[in-house]
Amino acid sequence: MEIFLDILGEIAEMLKLVDGPTDYMMSFTVGWFLVLVIFAIFAKKKRKAIFRFLAPVPLINFAVFYLINFTKGAQLIGFLRYGPGLAAAIIYLLISLWISKGKRRVLPLIINGILTALIGAWMVFYVLGLGASYHFGNFSHQGYKKSMSKLIDELEANYVLRDYKEIDFEALRAEYIPMAEQAQKNKDEAAFAEAVAKLCYEFHDGHLSINITDEELASKVSEKMAGNDYGFSMIRTDDGKTVTILTEENSDAYAKGIRNGVTITSWDGVPIDEAIAKTRCVQFSIYMVAYPIAENEDVVKPIFLAGQGGDTVKVGFIAENGTEKEVTVKSIGSYLNRLDAALWPLTDKWCSEFAQARMLDEHCGYLCIPWESFDDSKDISAALMDEYPELRELLISRIEGLKAQGMDRLIIDIRGNDGGIDVVYEELVALFTKETMITYGGFYDGKEYRKSENWSWTIEPDGRYSDIPVVVLVNAGTASSGDMLAYRISACPNVTMMGLTTTWGSAQSLGGMCLLSGGKIRVRYPLIASLGENNEILVDAGKDRKSGIELDVKIPLDDKAIKIYYELDADYDLAYARHYLNGELKKED
Repeated sequence: MEIFLDILGEIAEMLKLVDGPTDYMMSFTVGWFLVLVIFAIFAKKKRKAIFRFLAPVPLINFAVFYLINFTKGAQLIGFLRYGPGLAAAIIYLLISLWISKGKRRVLPLIINGILTALIGAWMVFYVLGLGASYHFGNFSHQGYKKSMSKLIDELEANYVLRDYKEIDFEALRAEYIPMAEQAQKNKDEAAFAEAVAKLCYEFHDGHLSINITDEELASKVSEKMAGNDYGFSMIRTDDGKTVTILTEENSDAYAKGIRNGVTITSWDGVPIDEAIAKTRCVQFSIYMVAYPIAENEDVVKPIFLAGQGGDTVKVGFIAENGTEKEVTVKSIGSYLNRLDAALWPLTDKWCSEFAQARMLDEHCGYLCIPWESFDDSKDISAALMDEYPELRELLISRIEGLKAQGMDRLIIDIRGNDGGIDVVYEELVALFTKETMITYGGFYDGKEYRKSENWSWTIEPDGRYSDIPVVVLVNAGTASSGDMLAYRISACPNVTMMGLTTTWGSAQSLGGMCLLSGGKIRVRYPLIASLGENNEILVDAGKDRKSGIELDVKIPLDDKAIKIYYELDADYDLAYARHYLNGELKKED
């Protein structure tokens, strides 16, 4: 009963976030039933005439509503969101005509009440659950300029971290509305999409992201934003050298002396460190491409810089004979594929099987958690109940299986874990902690954050593996609920957090969506905060862009690591973690 009341409390709080048009349609759909009941009770003599008059009203209401609020270019969104209102209007029409033609009132109203309850429940379930867009901004009818303006207004009013990150919305308006206006004048949809992507970058929040539903447009934008491929990429080592990686042997750059491992000294006439410092890592490729944490972005900046330039670019480098040279190299096409290949070791998954377990040697075990979901048919109910006994038993069986093989130290791999439902990480962390941990959903009223007692996730301590030395491997692709897993398990005394970079750095809950001009471009953003016991923001960085999850051991990005990542295509992180746990690292490592 207590869980049921908590769920109702969550629903009530989420309904407060619903946008005006959706709220109106939901309220009208339920409220019209009360209108029929009232008229059935009090309008006895003129019941037939009144109910014939009332019968078409919901349909007329829906037609007017949808004429104003239909989703241009994205009809399915509007149909799924508002379609139940049409179904209810048709039912009201039939029930009203039934009452007007006969003497029965109770049976039609009972049937109407049951159907209305089902439709109302579906509307709530879709908006708050399946659609996961509690607050919906429909700007698909607007031009690029007005659509951009409305988007910024919406984010200023509802983005949950707007003040925490100290977002300057007036500066955003001054920069991005003119960009949208220029795209509108040129009728350049790709330029508008690029402007939206750049706007999203300004928030340094991976959950505030652009999605393009049209494949042709998405491909065009992603290739344009990736830049030109000059036949190689670049990365900077921890000692400050910027070196080349993934060099193409058939490229103009290779012919002019640029090989893997060459030190780059300048880019397009600008000293390399200065050029890197000015680089912004704005990319549209797949969902959740972002680097909210500054230290993570610093690692990938040289990779992004390698695609910036025109048909040719001047590159300064140290030649094999030790002299500095500058050559002009030609583009060989889009940089998108090489960009993705260069980012892969730093952001992607290194395993694709949930709870994969194996022995790395006679003492060290390995457990992989690549996402935060387990069984599609059970995940939703587990999330509602805030417990997942089947999953816990699976994790225990996997770890016990490793112990039976001699495991006395463990590596948990959550690199590339791009999130899911919180109850998954709760069950894992519970096995390693002796402390109760509670995360609250929270709401921001423009002045302060308020945690919700109804909206909470609790880790009840089990602690059976709290004495096993554990290394948790993370990277910049450890995201969302993966971030929360890293944050909570890092508090366990027996755990060492390790990675080449820290995690993604975005763990607030989604819930806002804006549909922009023409309906092909959407922006999603967080509406609900993830709060600790004292109403503090968990994981996400403020204006300083410093990670809320600190590494205990940073894996060095040196020449050896780069060679293993990009030439041998091998898992350097895992080897480093195993050597660390086994006490085999030398001081120079």
